[in-house]
Formats: sequence, C-alpha cells, structure tokens
Amino acid sequence: MKRIIVAISAILGCTAGFSQTMFDALKISDNDIIGTARYSSMAGAFGALGGDASAIKDNPAGLGIYRKSDISITGDALLQNTSGTWNGINTNDSKYKTGLDNLSLVLAFPTWRSESGYTGLLSSNFSFSYNKLKDFNRYIYAKAGAMAASITDYYSYFSEDLTSTDLTYVAGSYEPFNEDYVPWMSILSYEGYLINETAANSGKWNSLLNTGETVSPSYLLTETGGINQYSLSWAGNFSNSFYFGVSLNFQYIDYKAVSTYSEAFGAGGSMSIENTVTTKGSGVNFDLGAIYAPVDFMRFGASIHSPTFYAVTTENYSTLSSVNLNNRSSNMDYLNKYTISTPTGYVDYQVQTPLRLNLSAAFIIQDKGLISAEYVYNNYKGTKLMDKYGNQQDYTYDNQDIQDMTNNSRTIKIGGEYKVNDNVSLRAGYANVSAITKSSAVKYMIPSTVRTDPEYFLHNKTNYLTTGFGYRESSWYIDFAYMHKILDEDYYTFNDSDLQSGLKPANIITTNNNIVATFGLRF
Repeated sequence: MKRIIVAISAILGCTAGFSQTMFDALKISDNDIIGTARYSSMAGAFGALGGDASAIKDNPAGLGIYRKSDISITGDALLQNTSGTWNGINTNDSKYKTGLDNLSLVLAFPTWRSESGYTGLLSSNFSFSYNKLKDFNRYIYAKAGAMAASITDYYSYFSEDLTSTDLTYVAGSYEPFNEDYVPWMSILSYEGYLINETAANSGKWNSLLNTGETVSPSYLLTETGGINQYSLSWAGNFSNSFYFGVSLNFQYIDYKAVSTYSEAFGAGGSMSIENTVTTKGSGVNFDLGAIYAPVDFMRFGASIHSPTFYAVTTENYSTLSSVNLNNRSSNMDYLNKYTISTPTGYVDYQVQTPLRLNLSAAFIIQDKGLISAEYVYNNYKGTKLMDKYGNQQDYTYDNQDIQDMTNNSRTIKIGGEYKVNDNVSLRAGYANVSAITKSSAVKYMIPSTVRTDPEYFLHNKTNYLTTGFGYRESSWYIDFAYMHKILDEDYYTFNDSDLQSGLKPANIITTNNNIVATFGLRF
C-alpha cells in the first residue's frame, strides 16, 4: 500500500514543493578523500600528523604543527571508468577531466616564548584555504536483458486514487506546481499513454503492457559539479606537545544530474524519460581539534566537526517520450510519437548534514618514516531535511526514512611515509568507507511530488588505494600522488517493495584514477 494516500497529503497541507527525499540529503552530506598530493598519497590519514594544508580540514590542530609560513596549490587529472552489471549485461564507459583541489595560505607567527626557551604558547598560526570536498562528475550507462518489471507498473501504482480528470493536462491553464496533490509523474505517464484507467474516473490504473510482456531497460546518467569549502583557521602550539585548533568553514554546492531512463517493450514500442535536477546551496560549519604528543615519536589526534547547515535550492524538469505505441492503449487508435514536458519546478529548503568525529594516531620512526591511522565516524542518522524556514514538519516522513534506512558510517584510513634521503619521500595508503545506506533502503516519492525521478542508488562501500612521492628543499617542495578510488553501488529504477514486480538492480562500480600534484613555497 502507498504509505500516504493523496487525500491525507491534501489534508496535511503537503504542497507539491516538498518533494526532496533522504537521497537528496545524503548526496550533499557525503565527502570524498580529496586534498594535497601528500595527503592523497597517504589516503588522508593525517588527523594526528598535521603540517599539511589538507590535514587542516580533518583536524584544525594540524595547523599548529607548521614552523614556517607556507603557500601551496594542488591540481589533479581524473580518468574515470564506470562499469555496470544489470540482469546479465555488462557495460563500460569512461570520462576524463582536470581540476583544482586545494589552494592554501598558512601564516606562522612564533611568539616570544619560542625564542626565549619558555613553555606555553610557542606559535599562533592562521590559514586561509580552499578545498574541494566532493567531486560529483560522473558518467554512467547501464542496460539490462529482458525483465518483467517495468516502470509503467510503478506509474500505474503511483497514480492510484487519481482520476483521468485529475491527470488531463490543459496547456496554459493547468499548473500542477500550484496544486496541492497532483504529481507530474502521473500526468506524464497518462498523457504519454503508458497507463490506462480501468474504468472512467475510477482512480484505478493498469500498465499498458500485456500480461507476461517483458521490457529491455537502459539508463544513462551524467553528473557534474562539486562541493567546495573556504576556511579560516587558527591553531596554537603549546610547548611542542599540545596543539589546539579551530576552523570556520563556508561550503558551496553546485550539482547537476541529467538522467535518461528508457524501455523497449517486448510487444513493440518504447518509452524514455529525461530528468534534469540542479541543486545549488551554501552552508556554514565549524571544526575543533587537538593533537597531543606525549613523546617525540608519538602523536594522538581528535576532532569534532559540527553539522553543516545548508540553504539549498533545487530545480527540476523532465520530458517523457513514447514511440510507436500503435493500438496499445484503449485511449487511442494510433500514435507514432508523443512527447510531453513539465514546467521547471523549484523548491527552497534546508539540510543539516551529519556530525563527524575523527580519532587518529601517528608514530614517527627515527626521522626515516611514519605510520598514521585515522577513524572517522559519520552520524548519518542525524541528517535532517527542513523547509526554508527551518521547520521539519513537512519532511517528517523523509527524516524518519533517514533514521530507518541509513547507517552511521565509519571511515578507516591508514598511511605511511618513508624518507629515502633528506629530499625524497615515498608514500602509500589505504582507506575504506562502510555502507552509508542499508541494503533494504528504498526511495519513497510523496504523492504530491513534482519530481519524476524515482531511481536511486544504494551505497555498498568505497575503497581507496593510494601511493606517491615528494621532493623537498628548504624553501619549496613538490609532491605527486596516484589515488585509485572504487565506489560500489546498486542502482534501482524505482521502489519495488510494494509492487513486488521482480525488479532487478544494477551493480554500478565507479573507478576513479586520479593523478594529483602539489607545488608549495615555504617562507
């Protein structure tokens, strides 16, 4: 049964604008391991080490490790491969791009105590930095062999309790975005002749497919954009044994997804729907961190990252096409091609991202190398959707979905460095991110939604394998890294938990091969 019937939606006043889901919130709550080449080559295991521009975003106390001022810039080149396995068919596609990952200025100010041999605050350091937190850029193509489950089954189920009168579009006079409970997904499927009403104004619907008819689906997704962070940080060095730091961060989201889902029907004809979703927003958070070095060769770190409070605007529109459905519908005699598009809809809302905790340790081995480890806890169950005024009432069900269908994920990072000589260092690392979504998670679309994209991805795991090297002189340095990221997800066309139509997911593996380079000056 549908979790909320249309009538209840109208009574509660859930307007068409409130159409975000937990997957929209998670999309902007999850960050990548991105940073300087030294940071990247050790899989980001820098929480207890510090002394690196990207380490500051994980633990601001690492800024206190600096003895000199520093300016650095980091760029990367990405070669991406995406493979899909869907109902016995394998697909592969690739993408290439370049970008800027980090730009930072560190200003180190030794105090009078550092020159006089006193204990206490030995230096007071500041940094101004830009960091890329997430790179959305991706291209996916997947196709499946013939299966019984069709999105037209979902359309007919989703349209239950709506009549043909509700769904008839009259150009120029009917705007569901101004209505209380009429979803565009139902309008498109009705106007595209993909669903049939069992009797006039009965509110009961069937797919146009024949009993036992199969479909051959395909899915194409192009994602672009990222999450960028601008930070102002301070850290102090107390007696070369305790370091404390704080950061104020401003984050900006720029995300666009264009997806096309298509089906070729076994008895003839086809359909496709193209969805375009654009999300832009800004937010603010703060970080607190500390590093303690009880002895010269050992350091322990801890940091807490407040939730980011985002103000977000999402725009969406879609176009549905149906082709060669000759005599497939009782509502028509002949149709070669039919296309209908939605107006552009938008909604302003807020997102509260998870609280994050970092614990870390590092061991320095006789000035010849080091080993570092870090544990990151993300409280994804604490993610929240709110309206633009900060109220959660209209997102009660979505926030409950977040509680029920996400995991409080953890990330483990391990990295090491070996100094070949005073100038050259070799590095390697590994990181693993546990599943963010539960395997039973589904995407619920509220009956009043203006969105027409019921597809969703479940996160299984992410692995990072990294290596690199660096060259250092007293006043400058250059570092290189190679990062191999493997993202494992399952793609679902729609929520089949109630239909039980036999929908099969596609396993999508996104492999990023990044070459990262950092150049820096010390002064």
